Amino acid sequence: MTLWNVVQNEWMKLVRRRRLTIVVALALCLVGMFALGEHHEKQIVARVATQAQSADWRASTQADLQAAQRALNQMSGASSGSVMEAQTRSSLEQRIQEDRYRLAHDVAPLAPNLLNGWSNTSQFVGEATKTFIPLLVVILVGDIVAGEMTQGTIKLLVVRPVRRRTLLVGKWLVSVASSGVLAFLLCFAFLGVALAVDGPQGAMQPEWLNVSVRFFTQPGILQPVPVALYDHALVWPAWQAFLLQSALVAGAMMAMATIAFTCSVLLPSAMVATSAAMGAVIIGFVVSAMARGQSWVKWLFTTHLSLYGDLAGGTAFTIGSPVSLTGGVVVLIAWSVVLLAAAFVRFGRQDILNA
Repeated sequence: MTLWNVVQNEWMKLVRRRRLTIVVALALCLVGMFALGEHHEKQIVARVATQAQSADWRASTQADLQAAQRALNQMSGASSGSVMEAQTRSSLEQRIQEDRYRLAHDVAPLAPNLLNGWSNTSQFVGEATKTFIPLLVVILVGDIVAGEMTQGTIKLLVVRPVRRRTLLVGKWLVSVASSGVLAFLLCFAFLGVALAVDGPQGAMQPEWLNVSVRFFTQPGILQPVPVALYDHALVWPAWQAFLLQSALVAGAMMAMATIAFTCSVLLPSAMVATSAAMGAVIIGFVVSAMARGQSWVKWLFTTHLSLYGDLAGGTAFTIGSPVSLTGGVVVLIAWSVVLLAAAFVRFGRQDILNA
């Protein structure tokens, strides 16, 4: 039995499982809640009087750009030792990059009564990636091995002419692939709902990536004050930034699937394995929030489930410590490799036939 045969067999079992139906139902409920929230927000914004876009927005943008550049040039010789000074410099850099982007791509600001479905979806996905989507992944693949151990069907696979390593690799590949596809499709389900409710506008509005965060320690303030720095930031259209975010969400959920898969191998009970993986997500999220400012928090896998937040600077604000996309990817890969190795060692030595 080759690896491809194992993958095909495991994929068919995954499709026929009742857990897939539960995951799809929960995902649809989550999409429906997001749709309800967008509809409510649209009703609130609709109370604002309709304002026509000014025809001379380019002139006002050009004037704002020149004013911001003059103000930044005046600050160029000063040091950034204070929080106020750093925040002012950051605001000016953000204005300059946004104005340049709008003038270069001919993108006018949205009217106050128009919602940006792209931006709203990006914000919601960033929050859902920390808890809701990982829990869906755990439900989907948390018992892929433990479930068969509980039912005893794993013995039928072990006695076949297939190596245990091949069997486990096939199950792992199905776990990570299905989780990545689930996360990617869920992101676009959210986007479809937002565009249907809010309208298609906003695709070319600016989004900032590669934003670094610096923390300032001030007398009388218990925790360092974070300030976003835009000197090396990139400005992308919202639609391109969302595509990148969806890919990063899929990658993070593949790492989450590996962690849930390891729990399924190490813990022979389907209920215990799923509960352990869920507990790891919830406890990790709570610890990250409670231990804000501690440098070791950046080594928790739950800190980097929103890789887009690592890139856009949001994660650094949340945990109170500077992080980067590269660091987040390294942490997730390290967790995945170590736990996957433990799963292979355990499965290879386990006496399955006499269990």
